[in-house]
Amino acid sequence: MKDQKRGKNVAIVAAVLQAIITLVMVIIWRLTGSAAAMVSLWMLLGGVAVWLTTAVLFYARQLEQQEALEYQEIQSPDQSSGIFDKSQALSLRPAASRVALLERWFVPIFTLLLAAYNAAMGVLMLRYLRDTVPGELTNTAEGTVFLVLVGFGAFLFSRYCTGMGRAAQWRLLRPAGALLLACALFIAAVAVALLVASQQNYQLERIVAYALPAVQIIYAIELLLNFVLDLYRPRIPGGEYRPSYESRLLNLLAEPGRVGHSLAEAVNYQFGFEVSKTWFYQLISRAIVPLIVFGVVVMFALSSVVIVRDGEGYVVKHWGQLAQARTLLQPGLSLKWPWPIDTVQRFNTGEIHEVVLGVGEKTQPKYTKDGQELILWTQEHGFGSHIERDFLVGVPRREEATARNEAGKAPAVSIIKLVVVVRYRVTDPYKYGYKYTDAKELLTCVADEEMVRYCASATLDQAVPGQAHRPQAIMTHGREAAARALKKRIQNELDKVDLGVEVVFVGIVSAHPPAAAVPQFEKVLETERLQDQQRYKAQAQANQTLAEVAGNPGDALELFLSLSQAEVFAELSKIKNDPPAFARAIDGFLRRTTGQISALELEIRREKLLGKKEADMPNLTMLRDGYQQFLTRLKLAKKQGPKFDYAQAVAKASKRVDALFARLEGTPAKLIADAQAYRWKRQLREQTALETYQRMLLPFGQAPRVYMFDR
Repeated sequence: MKDQKRGKNVAIVAAVLQAIITLVMVIIWRLTGSAAAMVSLWMLLGGVAVWLTTAVLFYARQLEQQEALEYQEIQSPDQSSGIFDKSQALSLRPAASRVALLERWFVPIFTLLLAAYNAAMGVLMLRYLRDTVPGELTNTAEGTVFLVLVGFGAFLFSRYCTGMGRAAQWRLLRPAGALLLACALFIAAVAVALLVASQQNYQLERIVAYALPAVQIIYAIELLLNFVLDLYRPRIPGGEYRPSYESRLLNLLAEPGRVGHSLAEAVNYQFGFEVSKTWFYQLISRAIVPLIVFGVVVMFALSSVVIVRDGEGYVVKHWGQLAQARTLLQPGLSLKWPWPIDTVQRFNTGEIHEVVLGVGEKTQPKYTKDGQELILWTQEHGFGSHIERDFLVGVPRREEATARNEAGKAPAVSIIKLVVVVRYRVTDPYKYGYKYTDAKELLTCVADEEMVRYCASATLDQAVPGQAHRPQAIMTHGREAAARALKKRIQNELDKVDLGVEVVFVGIVSAHPPAAAVPQFEKVLETERLQDQQRYKAQAQANQTLAEVAGNPGDALELFLSLSQAEVFAELSKIKNDPPAFARAIDGFLRRTTGQISALELEIRREKLLGKKEADMPNLTMLRDGYQQFLTRLKLAKKQGPKFDYAQAVAKASKRVDALFARLEGTPAKLIADAQAYRWKRQLREQTALETYQRMLLPFGQAPRVYMFDR
């Protein structure tokens, strides 16, 4: 009874101690911001419940033993003849029934709850770590000191409990003691992670943060298996009771000597003699400690060797501080002071890093098909797993004035969804790694600020005449120019803050209006398609008319161009001696010709976008080239003034007109041919009549009466 009471007291003290350790871990988590400290406290909190369960079992057994002593006093020799029968004797032992009830129902249910708790917390912590971005840790030195103190205390008390658990009367202390030892190792892992984090290396802390929930999930799986196996394990009267929440893996960790002894016995049994007493086994057993020490020394010496690969740069820290010489290890083999005197931090100077601008919080795909997201600009969607942000694009003054005249009041901005990818590489690890707290975040902020400024000065989908300095049509044909301009502007701003990076690429990967504005854009597109339809219809009618006029549309267009040139040069020839009138006229002709060339170039580009080549557009290319030659001669005429040979230009154009008229095959040519045929027919008929009349005059003159009588 005293043994059970002592075990109960030890369990209560251990529960209080573990609760205090859990509270200290909460304080360290809030003090340092360590994710590893946060995830480890849930394992510690679960251990409190195990100690309380152990205390309850010890207390129940204490009451059972006390009840057994009282029952023995009732069962004295004078009363053994049978005042109480067997059923009455059992009814007088409720404490024993309570112990049986606890072992049969309470312990398995507690095992299930403990397994569910550890599994749930492990999964939740892993998801939490996946969804959070690690930040900078603070007060790591103070946190390491506190962890070492509480961890050492937990280790000593766990060894005390597992030592007591070797005795049969305190057997229930073994599972909780092994769990406390595991918690002490958890605390040690967090302490090492914080110690390494004090050297500005947060990778180990993140690894420990992910490893602890994984161990918790494995522990939960083992508890579940113990529960299932315990249902089918036969109960041997008088056998050692093993609660189902006892972990074999933690027992292996707490008492590895038992496992080694069992393995040695198994090997002895297999070989038929005691291998543990051979000279080789004895040599290994004596030399194991020196071998371990030698291995530790070799590992310590190897920490002074650094192998730097191509495309990498290693910065050396001396006692956690940057060396004044700012040593940057180059590719190859290098030596330094061993850890922890000197540590190194690796930078991928040859790797291309990437940041995405224009995205916000994470989101889930709304429209999917066959497991893939459907990206439709008519529906709200994100870029990857993030939502797209809105950007303001300025409205040109002419468009803004028109909008206000039509609607009375309109904002001077447009809204656009814009996603830009910025790729860069690190050129100076010291500036990038240590001049700023978070260099990547600073780069993102600088690039995002330049992106906002650029959008505010850009136009949406059209070029504005007379504003060449302004970014044009950022959502349509100006995307490539916008990407080049953004790259230059971002690089200039990063050079100002001296970040030590080089921007190698900037690209606009997504640019479209918000879904709410899609109907208006679709109306514009519909109108443009209708305009294309009318334009093609007009072109067909024009080609038909030209074919009717000249037989070949190209000849008709060339004839029109030659006639225009002849008329222009003829008009300029008349006013060449009047400088003001000449200047006004030739400037008008130059503007008109330049506009016609621009319209033809636009038409050719539009047809190319539809898949045609210049060889498929002979009329357009011929007309464009003709206007370009005409523009060249007009510029020469403006430069030479009255000295220009206008008569020759008119004669050359007229000669070309006559040559083209001679080749006409359309309705005018037919009319000319019909007129010529009618002329020859009439002429020949009249000439025949004349010759007949002249032949008749001779006989008439000789004998008029005979002639008249003959007629």
